[in-house]
Amino acid sequence: MKINAELVYRLRTRNSWTQDELAIATGLNLKTIQRIENKASASLQSKKALASVFNLDIQDLDYEDKTMKSCPECNSEKVYRFKNKIATNPECLPNMLPKLGSGWTKTAEFVPVICSECGYIRYFADEKSRSKLEGSEHWELLE
Repeated sequence: MKINAELVYRLRTRNSWTQDELAIATGLNLKTIQRIENKASASLQSKKALASVFNLDIQDLDYEDKTMKSCPECNSEKVYRFKNKIATNPECLPNMLPKLGSGWTKTAEFVPVICSECGYIRYFADEKSRSKLEGSEHWELLE
């Protein structure tokens, strides 16, 4: 079943746990934790174990698709989402989500969405990137 892998990653890193430490805390196998974070797929038992460790209701770990359903510009329902995530990197997209990448390549991921009626384009950053915004010296909260 689908699981909110980005939330699992954010909660794990917020607790300063490695994947191995989360595996020990949940009683799950390390490969299971890796699959959950990389493929967003988990069994009911794995979801229960994660919910218990993070003190959440099991429904809190459900996958949510947060892309826009109607265009905020023209209210059209003809909105299309790219089926894959696009990875930023220093060579191809150096100024897209700067300082929010992770891993040795410092990549961040986003999903483009476009309205076929008016051409309005919106980008949705992945949870890993968004989790780095608060407290970042490179990004400021608009008030």
